Amino acid sequence: MKLIHLANCNSTNIGNGALMSGLEAVLSEDLPGRLEWIREPWDDYTFGLKEFDSDFIKLVNQSDGLIVGGAVTFNGRDYNHQTGSRFELPFGLWSSIRKPVVFYGLSYRNWEGQEYHHRDRLIQLIEKILETPNMLLSVRNDGTREWLQRTTGIEEDFLEVPDSAVFVETDQQTNPRELEPNSKNIILSFNDEDASFRFSRRNSGIPDARDHVINQYVQAVERIADEFKVNFILVPHYFDDYQMISDFMKRLRPRIGHQMTVSTGLSRAKDTGAFYERYRRVDLAVSMRVHSMSPCIGLGTPMVALITQERMRDFMERVDLENVCVDAFDKDSGELLYERMSQSLNAPRSVTDQFGAVRDILRTQTRTFHRQIENLIGNQ
Repeated sequence: MKLIHLANCNSTNIGNGALMSGLEAVLSEDLPGRLEWIREPWDDYTFGLKEFDSDFIKLVNQSDGLIVGGAVTFNGRDYNHQTGSRFELPFGLWSSIRKPVVFYGLSYRNWEGQEYHHRDRLIQLIEKILETPNMLLSVRNDGTREWLQRTTGIEEDFLEVPDSAVFVETDQQTNPRELEPNSKNIILSFNDEDASFRFSRRNSGIPDARDHVINQYVQAVERIADEFKVNFILVPHYFDDYQMISDFMKRLRPRIGHQMTVSTGLSRAKDTGAFYERYRRVDLAVSMRVHSMSPCIGLGTPMVALITQERMRDFMERVDLENVCVDAFDKDSGELLYERMSQSLNAPRSVTDQFGAVRDILRTQTRTFHRQIENLIGNQ
């Protein structure tokens, strides 16, 4: 069976690679027969290198089906004038699609106070998918369902599926050079995207919210460095993160920066296996990004989620992992972050056991969803 996978194949935001890797791994396990994956770079369409046109339709119709991967789809950009989403296939061409289309775990990136352009087109898009017999719509388990209901006014109980990045596969043949033997290797991730909205006083409830988050993060890390022999690995997932990393390092005690801290660079989606092998091997990750957070659950890596966006909180509440979360805007977030980090380093087994149980539940949910995909593709 040959499936087109529309995903951000050429992206340097590594979370896209985790989504692709996990989706293809578990769907290949669950659908009968051998799957042949044809990756089609969604980001090429986003940046105008390709068009959603008759050639795209031809590509889909020559396959057994199209999987629209679970990347951020609903971001409300002003240039998404066809459908109000990144899936910009003009409505006039939809009737030409003869093969099944699965929208797999779509997500949003639109914050309170941020305008959503072409909302009317977004409503048309969702209605079009729901009324088309050979299409199946699902959203990621990160609050996208509720966000989509609020934004469109459509009261459909949208099908919710697990973030496929939970099931990312790593390249265990690689040997990440940042790791230090005989030390507690700790990944520190950052997230400075859309800072003007995410760190606004309106959203956080505190003045100078971004400074507060960084200062509290520094406080926790310095206390951990006093208690354990550590090797901190700064792991940017995209260019947005470098500004926060720079501000973090300026406030960190000099000896920690000079002797206990290293940094990776960015990786392309094609290098996903090697990138996430770091996550598999470390003792702990502090995660400010969704795809620093969810892969740890699948990999069994102890993790503390430092939350600055609701979709992270929504995901963790849905999987009953609030006990490893810290609200970054809490006035004592540094103290709580230190406690969570210390607990995980002292008793990692309790965290990994909990993550294993959650992974099993999420894997069962994906199998249930994949039966719907099998039925849809099998009935073409």
